[in-house]
Formats: sequence, C-alpha cells, structure tokens
Amino acid sequence: MRLFIALPLPDSVKEHLSALKQPNEGMRWQDGKYHLTLKFLGDTEDGKAREVQQTLGKINVTPFTMSLDGFGYFPKRGQPKVLWVGVEENKQLFELQKKIEDACSLIGFEPESRPFKPHITLARMNGVAKRDVMSFINQHKQFQIPEIPVKEFVLYESKLHSDGAIHIRVRTFLLKKC
Repeated sequence: MRLFIALPLPDSVKEHLSALKQPNEGMRWQDGKYHLTLKFLGDTEDGKAREVQQTLGKINVTPFTMSLDGFGYFPKRGQPKVLWVGVEENKQLFELQKKIEDACSLIGFEPESRPFKPHITLARMNGVAKRDVMSFINQHKQFQIPEIPVKEFVLYESKLHSDGAIHIRVRTFLLKKC
C-alpha cells in the first residue's frame, strides 16, 4: 500500500478552493483531493501499516484551528510543477506534524530531510509558464480562509491511476484534549 498521513479539509473549504480553478493548458487541478500532507510514508507492507496505525493512535494533540493564506509554487527555480495555497504559521500544526514524524521514525520510517512547509496542493503543472502562475497568484492576493477547525488526521492509501491518484481513508485519528 502507498500511504500518507494528512489533514482532511471540510467540504466548505474544498468548495472555496475548487472555485479558484481556471482553465489553463498544462494545469491538472486537484478537485476533491485537497488535503494537507503531514507525512508521506510511501509503499508500506500490510504488517507495517498495522504498526503505523497502532503508533498513530497513541498521539495526543488538542483540536485547533488553522488559516489558509497566500499562494506559491514549487520549485522556486526552474519550471513550476505545483501550485499551492499556504497555511499561516501555526504552533499546534507544527506540534502535530512533529509528533507524527517522530512516531513514524521510531518504527523505521526515514525522517523527512526537508523542513515542514504546510501547504495544500491546488494543481500540478506541466509546461505552465511562470508568468501565468504569477498572474494567478497576483489575481488572488487577498485570498484567505480563517479558522478552519482541525479535529482529526487521517492515514490515507493513495492508488495511482492514469488520470491521477485516488485517496482512500484507511483510518481516522481524532484529536483529543490532552
């Protein structure tokens, strides 16, 4: 199974993000698949997947809110490949991500070498000019979604298909008051 851990988004937030969609050759919008990835595990054997579930079930973090603000793209140099919406600095989000990263490291997953950059992928791009990406970002400078409730995180399975990945919930972990 190809696994990752993410925050799901409420339908109302997904609708706001879907409303940003613009026709543009080379942009594959992530309609309906919006989430905030906390840890990508990759191909994982069934036994290891059960161990992941047991380990994640022990994480305690109090529910919190987060706000979306601003757009960007990866990579900064060269041809843009990913258009994303950013997440305002959030101590509780970083705490949750660190606990997940530490828990996964304890059971044998490689820690992420790059710093955590919370974002939600809006579109994957192939051959889109940087000026078109910047035009989109400039059009939506005022975009913000405040106070999104975060009450759970999810272990997802990602099944790859020719028209993109399908994400299937394996298990939901509710945040609870510590």
